[in-house]
This record gives sequence, structure tokens and C-alpha cells, in this order.
Amino acid sequence: MGIKNAAKKTIAYAKRNGAKAAFFAAFERVSDTLNEKYNYIPLSEEVLDEQKREYKSLAESGGAVRFSIVVPLFNTPEKYLKEMIDSVVAQTYGNWELVLADASLSESETVKEYTKVDPRIKYYHLGSNEGISENTNRAIEKAKGDYIGLLDHDDTLTPDALYEVARVIRKSMKQNKLAQFSACPIRLIYSDEDKYDDGKGAYYEHHAKPSFNMDYLLSNNYICHFAVMRADILKRLKLRGKYDGAQDFDLFLRCCTEAALSMAMASGQIAHIDKVLYHWRCHRGSTAANPASKMYAYEAGQRAVRDVLHENGVKAEVAQMPHLGFYRVLYEPDVFSLRSDVGIIGGKILNKRGRIISGNFKKDGSLRYKGLPLGYSGGFQHRAVLQQDCAAVDLRCMAVRPELRAAYQQITGFEYKDTFYEGGETIDERFKAFSEETIIAMSLKLGEEARKQGFRVMWDPQVIKRV
Repeated sequence: MGIKNAAKKTIAYAKRNGAKAAFFAAFERVSDTLNEKYNYIPLSEEVLDEQKREYKSLAESGGAVRFSIVVPLFNTPEKYLKEMIDSVVAQTYGNWELVLADASLSESETVKEYTKVDPRIKYYHLGSNEGISENTNRAIEKAKGDYIGLLDHDDTLTPDALYEVARVIRKSMKQNKLAQFSACPIRLIYSDEDKYDDGKGAYYEHHAKPSFNMDYLLSNNYICHFAVMRADILKRLKLRGKYDGAQDFDLFLRCCTEAALSMAMASGQIAHIDKVLYHWRCHRGSTAANPASKMYAYEAGQRAVRDVLHENGVKAEVAQMPHLGFYRVLYEPDVFSLRSDVGIIGGKILNKRGRIISGNFKKDGSLRYKGLPLGYSGGFQHRAVLQQDCAAVDLRCMAVRPELRAAYQQITGFEYKDTFYEGGETIDERFKAFSEETIIAMSLKLGEEARKQGFRVMWDPQVIKRV
């Protein structure tokens, strides 16, 4: 990120959130930038050739899933247009079609030349510009693939992108002994991504995403790119124009809530590939370079979260977080009265210096965001301040739904007492006699019991206790 652009973001942040918050945000951003050592390393020609041979063998056997990559075009600079198309043509997995829906005033002679060379490239010049959602829907209508991938007109795919997605689908098909791709239980596949500085020719901000996390998705569109959805589901859901600017977020929310909102796990329907398969181009006119340039998109995202919850019977409200594009769901009077899938909710615990010493545990008992100071958000994705699902939360800042309170009493030896919604920031005296190891062990055991009974454990770091 350039110094000038960083300064603009800091000033805008200060206007929204105050000078003190802006200082912490800027200091954390600078520290993250200085410590970032990411460098995208392309696959070797040997690996790419092996993938091509594997695809050829698969295609000859008739077992190759077909992908449609849909791209809405609108006055796309020729350089970016060519690089986007070339990245699809370079795929090691060959069973694809590229569907381009162009809302520009005049037809693209560049794309027409591509279609003459490769019949897999399908070009449709639209009669009018109906907005990003409807233009994309026109491309989706033309798609003939089993799965459909979403690609922006100025971004690029890595050459192994479709190969990796196809591998996930084949694995699921084999495990479930299925013959038709339309019957595959996987409805959505998403990958890691990075950003590409068009001026410097450098890759940066590797977005290493977590496995599917329903409450984290309700907090921000972490799925983003590269996203591939089963064709019948995407054709049914479509993009909705009233959420333009956050139309993909609205789509992912609806796709995922169908599978996961009322249950603790997504039942194998949503898959994450922990490899960078997508390069998000950063140039002067892009959202990646200047998020504040599309404020309407963040407001649309806020409405998308609220509306998808309401459509699923969860009458919660949604607030914007200090960082643009991040949200907090407000459950009144409590999460249990609105969400039947949440068994436990917990917050974070700070020491006297304002650093996180407990709260969000992994299954192995290790603590996420350990030592992070109050005022810091946990990096460019701000995970340390967002609601999310986790393995366990600390007993000292926890609320438990009625169905799990007998287990709470059995594990702790105490009668249940709400230490999340009640008690302010003070630690319950009953737990002060326990060692940290005992607290962690009991917290993990209760989290495990919640999952056994079909509930999820939610962490809300906006609620704190202090030791």
C-alpha cells in the first residue's frame, strides 16, 4: 500500500472512530506491513505439466467435472482484460468455459479475437448495463457447467485453480459414491487469495482463510475470492441487485445459511482450499486499493447480514464495526432466544495491561490472539475483534443455554451462573481458586460437550472481563 493511500485511510478512520482508535489501527497496520514476508511462489513447470497429464487421463475416462467461469465486463482496460482471460486459458484443468457478459457500450474486438482461437470462450454483448448483479446473472443464465466460478474482470486465477477445485469435488464424489455432479453435497468451495500491486508487480496480503465459520461469515465477507458454487444452487439463488456492491457477500450468506445456520457444522457442504488460487488486482480504480471508495458497498453488506438473518427467522440487528466491511450482530435479549444452534457464548479476558490472556480456544487448548493489546484488531482481517465460532470459550466469561446447564454444573461443580451477560467486567470469585490449566481443561470439556449435543460455541470479543 502506498504512503499516500495509507495516510488517506488513517485520516478517514480517525474521522469515523476518533484519534486514539486511529493511532492504534495505524500502528498495528504499520507493524503488520513491516513484519509481512509473504511472496507468492508460482508452481514449477514440472508440477503444472503433471497436473495437465492428470487432467488428460481424467478427461479420457469421462469423469471430469465441467466449470463455467462467469465474468461481467464493463469498460475493462484491455491490459487487465487480456490478463484475466489468459489466466483462465492457462488452467492446467481443461474442462471449462469462460462466459463473458459485456455491458460496455461497444463490443470488444479483443474478446472476439479470443473466441476465434478458443471455442471455450463465450462472449455475450448485453444490450444495456443493468448493474453488476443483473449483468452477472445474465452470464450465469448462459453457463452450462456443473459448477460455476466467479471472477472479477480485472483479477486473475492461478494456473492450478480449477485443478484444485476439481480435486475437492472428486474426493467428495468418491466418498459419497456418487455418479452425477449435481448430486455432490458440496455447494460452495472457496480458496485463499492475495493482492497484486499493479504498479510494483508484487504480491502481498496473503489472506489465509479459516475453515468454514458461520459466525465469522456473518461478521465479514471472508470467503470473497476464489468462490465456486454448484450450478443448480447458484442459478436458483442468483445475485440480488438491491445489494450491489456486496452482491457476492449476500450470495454467500444465503448459500451458507441454507446449509449451516441452524446446525453446528456445515455437513461437508462448504469446503475451503488453503492455497492461494486468486490474485486480487490492486490499482488506482480498484476497491482493493481504496476500500473507502465504496462506502455504499459496506452499507449494502450490513443490510445483507441483517436481511439474511431476518429471512431465517433471526430478528437481530447488525452494527458496523470501526473497520469498513466488518459487522457485529446484536442479539436481544440474548443469542439463545434467537439462535437455536448456539449452545455457548463467551468473551475475552484481559490482564491489568489490557492484553488478551484468555477467551477463544482451539481444540488443543491453545489460545487465539494471545497477548494482543486492547485497541488492536488482530491484523488486516481484524479477526480478534469479530464474532466467530470456536472450539471453546473461557468459563469465566460465558453464558450457556438451558440444555447445557446440567453439563456445566457437572464439569465445574458449580451451580450455573451467567458470567457473559451479567457481572460487568469483574471475574466471578468462584473461579479465582482454580489454576489456568484447570480453567482451560474445563472450558474445553464443556465446548466438546456442546458440539456433541449439536450446538456451536460462539466467541464475541466485544464482551470482556478483567483480572
